[in-house]
Amino acid sequence: MMLRDLANRLYRSSRDVDIDIDPAVTSAQVARVVSQKAVARLRAISRGIPSGFLSNRVQIVNRQHLTVGKNVSIARDVLIDGLSRTGVLIGNNVTIDSYAQIKGSGVIRNLGEGVRIGDRTAIGMFNVIWGQGGIRIGTDCLFGPHVQIFSENHIFDSLTLPIREQGEVRIPTDIGNDVWIGAGVTVLAGCSIGDGAVIAAGSVVTKSVEAGSIMAGVPAKRIGTR
Repeated sequence: MMLRDLANRLYRSSRDVDIDIDPAVTSAQVARVVSQKAVARLRAISRGIPSGFLSNRVQIVNRQHLTVGKNVSIARDVLIDGLSRTGVLIGNNVTIDSYAQIKGSGVIRNLGEGVRIGDRTAIGMFNVIWGQGGIRIGTDCLFGPHVQIFSENHIFDSLTLPIREQGEVRIPTDIGNDVWIGAGVTVLAGCSIGDGAVIAAGSVVTKSVEAGSIMAGVPAKRIGTR
């Protein structure tokens, strides 16, 4: 019981919730999780994130431009590149699942604005978050796997110049608090998603979304409200 009590305290602290581990989880499984968390904490300390949890093969580039809050859990094979004008800021109790990519910039010839992620937000597996034009994500958000969030478009007016030489248009993208974005959603540059909105899996968000809206489709349209 002592080990389970410890695990419950760690779980509540790391997630900032008043919920215990499911009783169906066996003592052996609890012990394995506690052991894994201990190793992840030591790995985070060695990488300069003293109150975080890092799985193996996490890539952190331009660490001096990255600010990480308390009890942040970063899963295996995540890439975070902080290089940008305002850096990448990750709030308290954030979870970042495997293979996600968070970049403050795209190219070094023109630094991006950066990325801000609010407390207790969960970034899903294989998420792509590129902050060239600036991306702000609020608190308590849930992102499913393969979500993509952009803040830049390429200029393609000329037929004589390659698109890659025509420059970019950067527009901030803003996601409010308590937003649930389903699997495979794409949020295009310049969109603002209001607090409490729900975006159905597979949708493409091309314009701003009012608070509390339920959106679905390509392009995403409002199909209801909460």
